[in-house]
Amino acid sequence: MHHCTGLIGLIIIVFQKDRKATNMKGLVVVAFLLKALLCASYEVQRTTDLGLVGGRKIEILGATIEEYRGIPFAEPPIGELRFKPPVPAKPWDGTLNATSRRSGCPQPMLNTSLTDNIEYGEDCLHLNVWAREGSSNAPVLVWIYGGGFTYSSASHDYYTGAVIAAKTGIVVASMNYRLGVLGFLNADSPEAPGNMGLLDQNLALKWIKNNIDHFGGDPSSITLFGESAGAAGVHAHMLSPMSRGLFRRAIAMSGVINAPDFTESPHESVAKGDALAAIVGCRPDNKTLVSHPDEVIGCLRTRSADQLVAATFRAVPGKHMPFLPTYHNAFLPEEPSVAIRSGSFDTGVDLLTGVTSDEGVTLFSWLQPKPEILAEHLDNVDRETLINALHETVSTWMKGMTPPLLKDDEAENTSKAAIRRKYVDYLSDRLFVCPMHSAAAAHASRGGTVYTYVFDHWTTKRAPLSWAGVAHAMDLPYIFGLPLLDRERVEFSDEDVAASEKHLRIMGAFVGLPVQPGVSAWRKYTAISPISMLLKNDNNTNIVGFRSDHCDSSSGHPEMHA
Repeated sequence: MHHCTGLIGLIIIVFQKDRKATNMKGLVVVAFLLKALLCASYEVQRTTDLGLVGGRKIEILGATIEEYRGIPFAEPPIGELRFKPPVPAKPWDGTLNATSRRSGCPQPMLNTSLTDNIEYGEDCLHLNVWAREGSSNAPVLVWIYGGGFTYSSASHDYYTGAVIAAKTGIVVASMNYRLGVLGFLNADSPEAPGNMGLLDQNLALKWIKNNIDHFGGDPSSITLFGESAGAAGVHAHMLSPMSRGLFRRAIAMSGVINAPDFTESPHESVAKGDALAAIVGCRPDNKTLVSHPDEVIGCLRTRSADQLVAATFRAVPGKHMPFLPTYHNAFLPEEPSVAIRSGSFDTGVDLLTGVTSDEGVTLFSWLQPKPEILAEHLDNVDRETLINALHETVSTWMKGMTPPLLKDDEAENTSKAAIRRKYVDYLSDRLFVCPMHSAAAAHASRGGTVYTYVFDHWTTKRAPLSWAGVAHAMDLPYIFGLPLLDRERVEFSDEDVAASEKHLRIMGAFVGLPVQPGVSAWRKYTAISPISMLLKNDNNTNIVGFRSDHCDSSSGHPEMHA
């Protein structure tokens, strides 16, 4: 933990070990000067319940933003705390250095644009805050990142809240949470109760609720927002009795927790945990998490985080989301689709949820070993290879086996482009579109306020594939205002800047800022009239029942016609 007194103490020890050091009077003078130098280096300080934090100021888009990064909200989940619910952080002395990002939580390494060379380690439970200078009683946005419960971090520069704060005056916060086996192994035991990653989010939310007023935020006006697995997390907090009262609004972008492949039973998690334990040598004499939970988990705690992460995809082969949130526990008492139908969720939370126009395209390009199936033309791939590759890709995103999507005659008589479209649409509908309609309809039918959208903005800087729409996660740059930073228009166009400004106005209106010009009238979603706003370049229009004809109204899953 980085703070003024800790650094000074370290330097004093170094001086004392040096036999050529001056007398103690000199050391006191050096310590005093160092303290003045180090603590004065903080451009801004704030008080929290745990101690002082020192941040820095950023000049951005004509506004001065206070940035605080790497504030611990929990004790490091290491040793005996690994696999357990988070323990609140202890108070610190002096001023905590919150001027630079901290480690992300352990995860598989990816060669993507989001890696930006951050470090990873189990001491990762930190949060970040961005606030416009002089903020007072401002609405608060709390970001939960996606990544299939397996990847990503709030430490990424990509997820800075500075632009949102500068353009809207909203106070923005984000947190890290544990991922993969470290965040979601449910051994049906107090030693590993499951949902540790969601409990991390919950503890961070409590910290934000109790401290955000020190940063100029209004603790009674907190909005959660997340994308993909982060959106599912946002929705999970709406269902969880443990998160009641911690927030007023929710923005779930491309994900809700009732999607069939975003949660699993404790039994499923235990089976995966046993497989992983065997790989890392933690199942002597065929002991299991059921028969000897303390012994097996104790052994898993002796293995490095890297060992456990590396063993994950061997234990759960062929799946991009190997460990998932679980239900039938304190955080999620019911299976989410059951909770949705029974009304076991907080209807007092306003919900804004939506999808991109062609979610599944990204999922087919993610770590795709056969890029030829995404090509503009499918001349270089034969029909059987195409179908097998598409089927295999769908399977990597599902907990179980992929159902047959083609009738016997379709495989032979349908064009390859139409076959690809059917698989892409199935994945879009199964993971995102149909669960969104189910969640929105359930919330609205029980008196909750719901707005939905379909994001369909294309940047002119990148020519789209003729067969593809706007894919999963392509809305993120606009929500975080990244086009506004591209003054040379290298990555984004003037139209992208306008789209980003519009989306920031929409988000501001939802979280409670006065409605500004340029925000179109947005009608509420109801079960009878499932209206979504189509966000398309410079034209917003209301559409009804986006792809809902592809969904089974009883289950919220895609209808199977094969």
